[in-house]
This record gives sequence, C-alpha cells and structure tokens, in this order.
Amino acid sequence: MSWYYAEAGQQRGPVTDAELEDLVKAGTVQPDTLIWRDGMPNWQSYSQVQGGAAPPSAAPLPEDAVVCSSCGRMFGRDEVIKYGDAWVCAACKPAFVQRLKEGVSLPGVLDYATFWTRLGAKVLDLIILWVINALFGFIVGFAASGAVRSGDRLAMQLFLMFVSIAVNLGYGVFFLGKFGATPGKMACKIKVVTPEGERISYGRACGRCLAELLSGMICYIGYIMAGFDAEKRTLHDRICNTRVIKI
Repeated sequence: MSWYYAEAGQQRGPVTDAELEDLVKAGTVQPDTLIWRDGMPNWQSYSQVQGGAAPPSAAPLPEDAVVCSSCGRMFGRDEVIKYGDAWVCAACKPAFVQRLKEGVSLPGVLDYATFWTRLGAKVLDLIILWVINALFGFIVGFAASGAVRSGDRLAMQLFLMFVSIAVNLGYGVFFLGKFGATPGKMACKIKVVTPEGERISYGRACGRCLAELLSGMICYIGYIMAGFDAEKRTLHDRICNTRVIKI
C-alpha cells in the first residue's frame, strides 16, 4: 500500500507501510501530519487514520498538490493562490485576506524581522563576543606576561586573533544550529529559519556564519541590503537561502 504525506506544504511519497512507520519513528511524520492513500477522499492527520478503515474511494490528487495553510486540505496548484510562503484555497481566501488586513499572524506566512530589530540583535551579539574575547585576551596576557619575550609578542597577538575568529564562528554556528538564534537574536525575539520556516542545520549555520564575513568585508553593504529587501534578507541570507523571522 502506498502512502503520501505532507511536509512543508509539499506532497511527499509514495512510501510503503513500513517506510511510513520509519518516518513516524524518525519524527518526520507527526500525529498531526496530513497523509493520504488511494481510497481516501481527503487528506487526514496520521492520528486520525491510524488503525482506522479507509473512507470510500475517490480520485487521487495531482502530484504537485499543496496544503492550504488555513484549512489544511490538499489541492492542486491551479486551485490555490500563493501568499509569501503560504498556499490558500479559494474557499479560505476571503477569511485569509481579512485576517491579513487585521494584522493577525497566520500559519504558513513568515513574519520577517525588521532591519532595526536585526541591527539591535547584532549589536548585542557583538557586545557579548567583545566581552568573551577581552576576558580571554586578559587571561592569556596575564599568564604569559612574565614569560613572553619581545620577539614572541607578535606570535601571541596572531594566536589571539586566530582564537577570536574561532570564537566568533563557533558562537554563531553553535547557537544557530542548536537554537536557531544567537543570544542577541533571542533577546530581540527573532530567529533564523529556512524559506519554509524550519530550523536550519549546523551545516547551513556554518555556511551562513562564513558568508556573514563577506557581508562585513564589503563595507557592511551585505547587512544594509536587509533594509531594502522585501523579505529583509542580508547578503548572507541570500547566499545560504535563509530568513530571519519574529518569534
């Protein structure tokens, strides 16, 4: 028996019964994940169909079907409209538009962090990193003050510079990979996500931190880009295909 499941608004599959159970064990398919197989008229959550009998037969949906962010049902792409990262069916469109006018936060629609919020988070992170690097430099300098000869001072300065770069990169990679946000971003209630709103991996976090060096090297133009981008993306967001949203 072949099953299909919804992930990030897209139809995945087909998968067998055993593969579906493996996806459940891996956490890819959650109790509220929509699933469908031949013989079911509509998509239903995994918890609803688990152990239950299939509804009467119905025609399968097209392979490019997407999930309506409002009602959770699956439709072909010619039956929905797209707003940002969300898909909305014709029946849900009036209520969806009204909620947008009222400023209500909607599922599937990313609420991008503003340029000034991102700037504030960056300043906080820079202060934290400055304190960490200053303390480390003071400790190393104090410990080696009596033993370092004048000819070795340059080597110690280069060592401290290398450590500072490693700390800055490690700080960003660890916090973005584990929490999706650095302490500065947490304080400003924003986080880094994929275009679908999912948490980024450690690999993408590492790539983003390295790309951020480029944003700073070109007179900080890479950062300033966020003030003129519809999705508030910096250069490193564009390079690594990430977004920064409010939480």
